[in-house]
Amino acid sequence: MTLVVDTSLDMKPIKFKDVQGDKFDLICIECAIDSVENPPFVCTRCGQPIEFNEKFYVVREATTKPGGPKVDFKETCIGDKYICRTCFDETMNPEYDEEKEV
Repeated sequence: MTLVVDTSLDMKPIKFKDVQGDKFDLICIECAIDSVENPPFVCTRCGQPIEFNEKFYVVREATTKPGGPKVDFKETCIGDKYICRTCFDETMNPEYDEEKEV
């Protein structure tokens, strides 16, 4: 029996043979456990792990040159900062109120 986790759902383990439909969002149970213990992305501002399928922002420092900034978005940089949606909203809108969020 092979257990997998569907990251598009609620992260509950399911048997691979019971999976119906697309298998793009599946990861093995060992990888799921590792991602919970060592989250791949942590918000730089609040320190909370960023969950699977949660929207987040990447802040990257760039330098303007005569031809405009040259930024390669396909490669990660050491200086990249990951910001969760809540922290981004609070930063961009000082009057942000969680109750207004839809």
